[in-house]
Amino acid sequence: MQRALAYARRIEAGEGLETFDDCDDALLITEAALAAPGPGIVYVNAALERLCGYSRAELLGQSPRLLQGFDTDRDELDRLRRDLDASGCFEGEIMNYDKRRQEYVLGWVVVPIHDAAGAVCNWLSLQTDVLREGGIERAKTVAVATAAAV
Repeated sequence: MQRALAYARRIEAGEGLETFDDCDDALLITEAALAAPGPGIVYVNAALERLCGYSRAELLGQSPRLLQGFDTDRDELDRLRRDLDASGCFEGEIMNYDKRRQEYVLGWVVVPIHDAAGAVCNWLSLQTDVLREGGIERAKTVAVATAAAV
């Protein structure tokens, strides 16, 4: 949550989105309006393109619903909406689908970006492939344990 909030604060302070193009965290920014057909995507970085397989050009203007499918948990999406309406922040996991329609478990944090008047003007989503990242963390733990044993 803290990393996502830090990105949002940098944007609110006037930092250009291009500074996030090469960042390791997968970032997606949408319009503020949450009503159907869903908020339009206004920015994605290269890490997000690698995560979902879609290019920036294919994602801009689309709803994040493009990444949902048969096994996407409707209850979790409803919780997302409730949490954003109630507290302005969300953290959760859900099944998403990449461009090839392959499933991946998405861990994501959504935080608001405010305009100068304090109103929510966009939502920033920091996204992670939970299984891939979990595998990397397990590999690091095994490597550290192995090195300590040697």
